[in-house]
Amino acid sequence: MSVVKRVQSRTKQAVGEAKHLVGKATGNRKLSTSGKADRVVGSLRETGNEVRDWARVAAKDARRRIANHRHVS
Repeated sequence: MSVVKRVQSRTKQAVGEAKHLVGKATGNRKLSTSGKADRVVGSLRETGNEVRDWARVAAKDARRRIANHRHVS
């Protein structure tokens, strides 16, 4: 995952946590719920980026193995 995307998703999670806590402390349900949503979105983005990176590495490894197999035969 690129550093920028990782920072963006983690920032979204941190901002969400802060909004949730402020909303909870002030009794503002809308702010608290918005903060929870931001945390979830940040977490999902980070997970999606990790899956994308895993798939990219797996595809690269598969291409390498196929190329090596062709040279051996």
